[in-house]
Amino acid sequence: MTSATTNLRKDPMTSMLEARTIMKARAHDHRRFRRGGAGGPIILILLFIIFAALGVILVVADGQLGQQQINQSPPPGSVEGNMAQQANWTAAPIVNFIASTGRTPDDAEGAKLLQSLTGMTQPKYFPPTPAEDGKPSYRKTKKGFEILFTVPEGKDVVCTFSAAGAYEGATGLGSFTEEDDAAENPLEDAPR
Repeated sequence: MTSATTNLRKDPMTSMLEARTIMKARAHDHRRFRRGGAGGPIILILLFIIFAALGVILVVADGQLGQQQINQSPPPGSVEGNMAQQANWTAAPIVNFIASTGRTPDDAEGAKLLQSLTGMTQPKYFPPTPAEDGKPSYRKTKKGFEILFTVPEGKDVVCTFSAAGAYEGATGLGSFTEEDDAAENPLEDAPR
């Protein structure tokens, strides 16, 4: 027999007190474990915050690395952007004429100015422009001038410039616009 059972047989009051003391000690131990239960969720929240911050840092660093690579070797331009560059390169002698004289050259002067480009190598663009192999010609308009790229196997491209020589855009018209009009808007001229 154990000492606890021996005590119960000896004195029931003493054994009851001992049993209560044992029960209180067990209950006290049980409450102590319950009070410490907040540490786990706090650690999980801290880990979540650390991983989220690390993720943000990695995304920002990757974006900066990508931008640095783009700056070192830029991607090819758009067709429209390349068309504007080609038109501005072609119109450079005319723009220089406007800057030095203060007036837009007439058709004969503009044609001579464009002939000065024949000895120069035309830049190549990627993606290629619709006017890449076109032969440029000049025409003075009421509001500026136009350069027409006659393309052997495709639709001709008209590039419009202001009187100051600023590029205004390109259209795929088959010929120059009327002298007293800017580039015609096909939506406005559509039958109703």
